[in-house]
Amino acid sequence: MTPDSPRVPAGATPARRTPAFDAANVPPALIRSHVTSTWAELVVLDGSVLFVDDTPRRVRAAAGERVPIMPGVRHHIEPAPDAAFYIQFYERTLESAD
Repeated sequence: MTPDSPRVPAGATPARRTPAFDAANVPPALIRSHVTSTWAELVVLDGSVLFVDDTPRRVRAAAGERVPIMPGVRHHIEPAPDAAFYIQFYERTLESAD
């Protein structure tokens, strides 16, 4: 991540997460352009995943890396054949609300 990369707001708390996916079982909705209504993070467990959004931002994340996903911004992912990952969703507390 670069210094100007988005970050999950301080005070946001983990709410739910998807199961772990790989290139063979990734839901089609994740590889098509879509929008979330809350902050989230792409968490890469193995291999790599390309994250693309409309800001425009393109991030190739490797195992052990996390990519913040901003609410309201169209995005999609492109998992490599060896990828394993999940999506962590957050709730925003009053202290973290803009």
